[in-house]
This record gives sequence, C-alpha cells and structure tokens, in this order.
Amino acid sequence: MVQLEGADGAELTNDIVTVSLLQIALRADARRLQTLLNEWGETADTGTPEGRFSLLQQVAQGLLDYSRYWTHVLASSNTVNAYEEAEELFNAWSLRERSKFSETLTNVDGVITKRSPVPPSIDETPAYIVVTLILGTEGDRPLFGEIYSASALRDVLDDIRLMQPRYLVVFEMLWSPQALDDRLTEAELATEYAEMAAIA
Repeated sequence: MVQLEGADGAELTNDIVTVSLLQIALRADARRLQTLLNEWGETADTGTPEGRFSLLQQVAQGLLDYSRYWTHVLASSNTVNAYEEAEELFNAWSLRERSKFSETLTNVDGVITKRSPVPPSIDETPAYIVVTLILGTEGDRPLFGEIYSASALRDVLDDIRLMQPRYLVVFEMLWSPQALDDRLTEAELATEYAEMAAIA
C-alpha cells in the first residue's frame, strides 16, 4: 500500500497526478450506511478542500465500519503525467458511473440539488448498495493495485483515511441507489457493475 503521509513534498510541485477509482458493493441490509451517505452528501462542505477531505475521511471510515456487508469490489489507480490527462480520466470515470443510475441528491461546490426518486420495482428483490470513490491525488505512484480480499480493501481504506489533506486534489463520492427505500437487484449489479469481483 502507498502511504502518502511520508511522501516527498516535491511531489506537490510537479504535474504528476494519480487518479483512482474504488467501488464497493454491500448487501442491502447495510441500510444505516445508506442513510449516512445521504446525510453526508447533503451536509458536506464540498466547496472547500478541507470539506472535501473531511467527507473522504467520513466515507472511508463508514465503509470500514460496515465491512461485514461487503460483497464485491473494483479498484483501479493510474498515475498520469499531466493535469489535463488526469482531468480527462477523472471525468470519464465520473460520467461512466453516473450513467448507471438516477441521482436524487448532488452536492457540487456546496450547491445541493434534490430530485424525486424513481419508485423501485415491486417485482424484484433488492439486494445491494454500491459506493464509488473517485480521487485525484498528488503522487507519483498508484494508491493501490488490484483488490480481491477484504483484508486488502481494509488496508486501502485505512491508507485513504489517513492520507495528508494536502495530497487530495479532487474527490467525488457516488452511491447507488440513493433513495432509502431502493436497492440494486442481483441482476442490476451483474449488468451495470459487471467488472466488480466478489470479495474473497
């Protein structure tokens, strides 16, 4: 694991940026976490670097607290040599993940938007919640490699939770579904999140 706490300060003066995506599926009975994600998303001070870092710490700790509900994971971390390239990758991942569900709550730079949720189908049994973290960080190495085990995922979330605030360039949290009475079905997880691997 990459511990950013001990990173050389010179990394902050170059154009090298690491863009990382960490996606975790949890069993739908982690309902309290879903409630917390909505609360954090609505109250976070996303208009400041300090607020975004505080939100990242909350979410990482929350995911650790609900580790017994983890079922699947997807991890990708890439280092690029220019801010423009990092921004393109970050935006591509964000758009791809946003296209998979209907957002009912957004908080961008402190501007909160709420929409009425689409009622869940009564014919399908809800099964999952998916949380996606997309980070841009100062650093010349990926934050993590591929993750397949719960122990490796715990280590990565600890590393993220404990990184120094100055290394966080940009952060986005997505969670699906957002409506508290909705969950992803087994079929939806397999279709929309086919790249995720079962946690060993």
